[in-house]
Amino acid sequence: MVATAHYLGSGAALDVLKRGGSAVDAAICAASTLGVVLPHMIGIGGDAFWLIYDARSGNVQALNGSGPCGRSVDANSYAAENRIPHRGPRAAITVPGAVDSWRLAHERFGRLPIAELLQPAIEYARRGTPVSNDLATWIHDDRHELASDPGAAQVFLDGGRPYLPGARLTQSALAATLERMASRGLRSFYDVTGRSIAAYLDQIGGALTAEDFEEYRARWVNPITTRYRGFDAFQLPPPSQGIAGLLILNFLEELDLGKLGPTSPEFYSALIQATKWAFEKRDRHLADPLFHQVPVPELLDPRLASVERAAWLKEIGRETVSPRSGSDTTFICVADDEGNAVGMVQSLYFDFGACVLDPASGVMLQNRGSFFSLDPQHPNFLKPGKQSASTLMSGMLCKDGRPYLVYGSQGGEVQPQAQTALVTRVVDFDLDVQSALDAPRLLYGRSWGDASNQLLLEGSAPDAVFDGLRRYGHPVERVGWPHTRMGTAQAIRLRGPWSPFFEGGADIRGEGVALGF
Repeated sequence: MVATAHYLGSGAALDVLKRGGSAVDAAICAASTLGVVLPHMIGIGGDAFWLIYDARSGNVQALNGSGPCGRSVDANSYAAENRIPHRGPRAAITVPGAVDSWRLAHERFGRLPIAELLQPAIEYARRGTPVSNDLATWIHDDRHELASDPGAAQVFLDGGRPYLPGARLTQSALAATLERMASRGLRSFYDVTGRSIAAYLDQIGGALTAEDFEEYRARWVNPITTRYRGFDAFQLPPPSQGIAGLLILNFLEELDLGKLGPTSPEFYSALIQATKWAFEKRDRHLADPLFHQVPVPELLDPRLASVERAAWLKEIGRETVSPRSGSDTTFICVADDEGNAVGMVQSLYFDFGACVLDPASGVMLQNRGSFFSLDPQHPNFLKPGKQSASTLMSGMLCKDGRPYLVYGSQGGEVQPQAQTALVTRVVDFDLDVQSALDAPRLLYGRSWGDASNQLLLEGSAPDAVFDGLRRYGHPVERVGWPHTRMGTAQAIRLRGPWSPFFEGGADIRGEGVALGF
């Protein structure tokens, strides 16, 4: 089974599984395809993180495909503005790490040739795909940023005007880059394409160099874990914000959510306060662990949540003000017939990333580096060779050593909240995966570039929930359902002693689908 945020990505990945490909093979195929058909959310110019359950060893493995800041980038160069811009060449300051993470995952777990896995993406890039309503909306919203870069304007604007829904989007330069990766290997992205990208950035005022690309390597890392309702919950370690997802589960662990019920104000209030608490811990510590020691064992010690839970539940007015963040990401989950499971999250950070596209290679570059802090005392302070704290995270629940649920979401601050909503609906309230995805979701914080904290709840929640939350002191705002700001999540519940079948779901808030055979 496979679930992705776009039907063409799911279809391509399912074909790989039908041909005997592994879960990792299917995930690579899906990611490369989505980079063509969802170019505002994902691409080979971005980062990726993986959680992989290996049925042969019975272990969960993690992969960090996040790129570091360029060696010649210095915080002092932004002193005049006192900020790192979100768009343009001076936002494109971190090496894209996704493709090398594909290489590492494929070397260990791949079965089919890379050329075969990239073929659907190559075909869609060269022959074109229809511009969906969603993509047309994002192109329109970002038309000025896209127009400011010659490479981006050439691909995503039609004579300077945004493409309308139903237009054919072709990306011939990207197709040629993918073809070279297929024939010469994935490292050609760093050894050949990287030189082209660096040359373009040099022309327009960027700072990444060919050496930054050539020196980059993704790396295997140890996942982090906690216990929730008898399950082992796994996440990616820092610089991923995966720890926030585990902290929320730790906060909820000693609360009887089943007794509260899925439509009670008390349940939603507990989610809000758990999120605030987790974000406060995350924002104080999250950074590249090679530059800053993140006290993961201390933070994930259940006693920490036990000591602080009561005060946070009582003091509704407590706020956690996080840095503004981007929200455009996509999550891919796959399960194969051998029991292997993959959760892979890949992103350009903002919609269309930095809005900088190298016309020779067709690669749109991420703006992940704009999340760095310029405060020298902040753990996420910008330094050459450093990875930025990342919103990307991927969740997995295991029961008795076997994968039970693989889950993840798009959406910056949304990700830990959407993932927790899904887990509680499945584990605490026994919903099926699709019903859990469809259920009303909360959003607390400053995602989507908000200037201040927001507390949004989808309007499919009962009126009594809104009344109760406001009575408790939560300034909740009703939004429509389904609401795109709640992220697009996907999940697969694997077969096991609990069921002989795979069960998957894709978010109604997006264009995805879960497919199995």
